[in-house]
Amino acid sequence: MYMRKWCFIQGVLLLLTILLASPASAAGTELMSVFSLRITVVEQGTEYEWEYDSPNKYEYEQGERVIKGDLAKDKMEHILEVLQFDENENVSSFVERLKQSDYPNLERVDIRYMDSDSRLHTWVWNKDR
Repeated sequence: MYMRKWCFIQGVLLLLTILLASPASAAGTELMSVFSLRITVVEQGTEYEWEYDSPNKYEYEQGERVIKGDLAKDKMEHILEVLQFDENENVSSFVERLKQSDYPNLERVDIRYMDSDSRLHTWVWNKDR
């Protein structure tokens, strides 16, 4: 009887783990192949910056406020979901997604991504240009 309950509990836990796996955790896993990522957004004079350095260093800045660690990782995963980040995407698509989400008055975007082969990819957009 005890063994049957134990197996049932293990099955439920496994099912919950599978069901609760979210795009955020997928975004975090995808970062494992990234060497460095910097995303800077300016909206209404406030600068927001997300930083990731391999293997596990996260930083988020909003104006003068700096956050590191797990909360910064959550912020990075969120912005990657918003951007639907893909190195083959164009900057106009990133800008449109940002405007439709949390940054409708976007002024500037600067994304710098260094892949595991040390190739630098950049996307830059300015409202006035």
